[in-house]
Amino acid sequence: MKKFERTALIIAKGGSSASVTVLGIPGQVFAKRFASALLRYAAVALLALPALSTVSAMLSTVALADNHSNSSNDIAITDVTVIDGTGAPPRGNVTVLVKDGLIVYLGSGADIPVDAERIDGRGKYLLPGFIDSNVHASIYGNSSRRETVVKYGERNAELALEFAQRQLKYGVTTVRDSYGALEPLLEVRDLINSGDAVGARLLVAGNIVGWGGPFSMTFSLMQESELTMFQARWNDHISQGVGEELMDMGPEEVRIAITEYLNKGPDFIKYGGTSHFFTPSLIGFSPRVQKVIVDEAHKRGLIAETHATSPEALRMAIEAGIDLIQHPEILTRDYPEDLLNLIIERDVMCGLRSNTLTGAPWREHLATRQRVDAELRNAEEPRTSAERRERERRQNLGYEIERRNAQRLIARGCRVTIATDNYQGRAPEFRKTPKPDIHEAGIGSILAIEGLVELGMSEMDAIVAATRNGAIAAGILDRSGTVEVGKQADLVLLAADPLSDISNIRKLDAVIAQGRRVNIDALPHSVLFYTGPLPAGAVRAPTVQATAQNEPSARGAATSAAAKPASSHESRGALPVRRVTRTALGKYLVELENGEVWGQLDSDDTPIALPSNTEGLTAEIKRSFVGSTTMKIKGTGRAFKVSSVSKADNSN
Repeated sequence: MKKFERTALIIAKGGSSASVTVLGIPGQVFAKRFASALLRYAAVALLALPALSTVSAMLSTVALADNHSNSSNDIAITDVTVIDGTGAPPRGNVTVLVKDGLIVYLGSGADIPVDAERIDGRGKYLLPGFIDSNVHASIYGNSSRRETVVKYGERNAELALEFAQRQLKYGVTTVRDSYGALEPLLEVRDLINSGDAVGARLLVAGNIVGWGGPFSMTFSLMQESELTMFQARWNDHISQGVGEELMDMGPEEVRIAITEYLNKGPDFIKYGGTSHFFTPSLIGFSPRVQKVIVDEAHKRGLIAETHATSPEALRMAIEAGIDLIQHPEILTRDYPEDLLNLIIERDVMCGLRSNTLTGAPWREHLATRQRVDAELRNAEEPRTSAERRERERRQNLGYEIERRNAQRLIARGCRVTIATDNYQGRAPEFRKTPKPDIHEAGIGSILAIEGLVELGMSEMDAIVAATRNGAIAAGILDRSGTVEVGKQADLVLLAADPLSDISNIRKLDAVIAQGRRVNIDALPHSVLFYTGPLPAGAVRAPTVQATAQNEPSARGAATSAAAKPASSHESRGALPVRRVTRTALGKYLVELENGEVWGQLDSDDTPIALPSNTEGLTAEIKRSFVGSTTMKIKGTGRAFKVSSVSKADNSN
């Protein structure tokens, strides 16, 4: 067991692994192949396993979970039919060459590099990777999902990575996360972009500007007076300084707040044209403030979009210059003709939740509507507007409005993409019933593409909507979204023709992301919320973290933090490090030049790759929203949980 512990620690630390082998694989090669996130999970799992035989089995399965199936950057797909995502007719017997992540050749008679991976494309169909314009990869909670946030709030980076891998498993190579926890989402975005982790490319908005977090009036009709300290802190964690307070600001104040938020690094801006709910449908910002929000995004070359659920609020947002409407079909009433004309005139992209309006959900609605109508046939007429609305809710008339609106947007030729609202939701152990597939990562996106055809699109138009139009919505058409020379090689290879049957998009033969073929059978690598069959090589991450005596639980941390004054070390950066040592249990002890000593918690297994030269290191110490304290040493890229210890405690 000691040998395996040392192996896992060496690899996780990024230290010397020249003399280490894992199942015959040199340690340096092993470490290079596996993304740092996967290594972290594998190391945690290995160190937690009790028996040598179990460890050996785990290593065997982890060794199979290579991020990519080839080490070369060159791929040649020969004799394939290309459906390029532009709407052009398919091209047969094409050879596609990929080098250094880019499509470098598209034609016939190419000289194929001898070290390129060859993929036989005969009888197969090559498409751009699918793009989903509206997902939620992190957990954020609401008034009915409190326990999930308490338990998993600080594991959002793990959850987001699992989500991105589940999307990629279905050929969705890019997703736009339009609402969630900004900081962990940015962390995962950067890991995937750098190649240190495998997953669908992630574009992040963070908070919906103007909303106050999931436990707020604008999101859940919750008043501040009823919030716990944890909920209030979590609202701040999600809203990131651009919450409900902006609704009371003038244009210049909003400009300052938006500028500060954009400096944190989101990829696009989404703002609340209305609040999260329908009744009453409240408009969020004045026209001139909306113009400021949109203009500040556009100054940085970013997409600006809105959530607006009333016709007048949506009109104001379009006139402010937005680029994209999220779920434009969700309105309180059928589309006015002049509003449809305005969308077409301004060429505003429409992100539809076609996954929710078609297939099984629609069939279930029709059956329910028939039953409810029969029950109401002899019922008394509503006496008040409240009773009328309740009757309409029972009939689910709003759902029928959504479907009609989606069909009209498509029929009128509005530019459409998929925007599923795929989300994490409750942790599996807290669900009374299974989560429906329509909002599950990956499969929800596939259902949305299929749903576009049911709503009136041709198969070709549905493919364009989920590829080229998705790239336009993401602001990345110059480098992605179509199969063209010079574009990034984000590709899906299908075993059957999707133009003859759109459901053939489920018949994946291969997925290429960032120019590398992905081992989709091994995704996701680490499992927290995924409830499907455990992929080969995946690690079932523990769902309950051990709690050290000096580390309060999420609830306790929030309570204790509220009961005592804020610590002087609540958020400090660039602290000079004197030395870093390890305990007998492999935990870090960090001594600062100011005399403070910080120790990694026993319950934290974050591996840190320290640079070989530790001179001039600095550390950042931060107290999280739930009161726990983390440290990040510059250059390591990872934060780990710590508590303050005295020098006397470290004398031995």
